[in-house]
Amino acid sequence: MPDMKDSLRRTLWISQVTFLEAVRQRFFAFLLVLGAAMVLSSVSLRVFDFGHGELKFIADFGFGGMFFFGSVLAVVMTAQLFFSEIDNKTALTLLAKPLSRPEFLLGKFFGAWAVLGVFVLVLAGLQGVVLWAREQELILVAEQAGKIPPTFSIVGLGQLVLLQWLRLGVVIAIVLAISALARTFLFTVVVGSLAVVAGQLQWIAQDAFLRPTDSPIYAAFLWISTRLIPNLQQFNLADALVLGSSVVEEGALISVGLSGLTYLVAYLTLGALIFRRREI
Repeated sequence: MPDMKDSLRRTLWISQVTFLEAVRQRFFAFLLVLGAAMVLSSVSLRVFDFGHGELKFIADFGFGGMFFFGSVLAVVMTAQLFFSEIDNKTALTLLAKPLSRPEFLLGKFFGAWAVLGVFVLVLAGLQGVVLWAREQELILVAEQAGKIPPTFSIVGLGQLVLLQWLRLGVVIAIVLAISALARTFLFTVVVGSLAVVAGQLQWIAQDAFLRPTDSPIYAAFLWISTRLIPNLQQFNLADALVLGSSVVEEGALISVGLSGLTYLVAYLTLGALIFRRREI
C-alpha cells in the first residue's frame, strides 16, 4: 500500500508539472482563443447555412471547431511535452530518481488530459451561452408566429463535454504510444495526425467489413483496422444530446464510454511497454 501511494504521488507530481508547463505555452493560448472566436462567430455565420435549423448549425459549427482545435492541441502539445523532456535530457534526471517509466508516461497523460479538459470546458461553456442566447431570441420569434420554438439541453451539453474529453483522451493516449516508439517530434505529429484522420474515417472500414469479400487478405486488413483504430465518429452525439433532434439508443452512452476507456487504457499500456525498452 505505501508503494502504491508513493507511485500515485509521483504520477500526480509529473501531472501537475506537465499541466503547468502546458498552460503556459503560447500554443495553448492561441488555440484556445482561436477556438473561442470560432464558437462566438457561429451566430454571425449562420447566414451561410442552407436547409438546417439555426441551433443545429451553431452547435455543429462550434462542436466541430472544438474537436478540430482540440485534436491539434492534443497531438502537437502531447508530442512537444514528451520530446521536450527527451531532447533536453531532463527525462534522464527524472528517471534516475525513484520514478518509473510508466509513472512518467501516466503523469504526462494526465497532465495533458487535464489541459484538454480545461480547453473543452471553456469552449463548451461559451457554446452553451451562445446556444442559450440564440434560443431565447428564437423562442420570442416562435411565440409571435405561433410555432414550436427550438430548444437545447444543458444536461445533454454536459454529457457531450465528457464524451469529447474522453475522445481527446484517446487521441492523447495514441500520441503517447507513438511518442514512446518514435525518435522525432515531427514523425510523432505526422503519424498522430494520420491516426486521428483514420479514426474519423474508421466507420468506412466497419461498413466495408460487414460486406462479403472473396479476398482473405482484404478481410484481414479490415478486421485489424476496425479493432486497432478507435472509431472517433461514435462520439459525435451532439444533435441527439444537445438538440434532441434524434433519440439516443438505450445504453449508447455507456457503450461509447466503455469503448473509449478501453482504447485509452490499451494505448497507454502499449506505450508504457514500448517506453520500458526505449533507450533515452
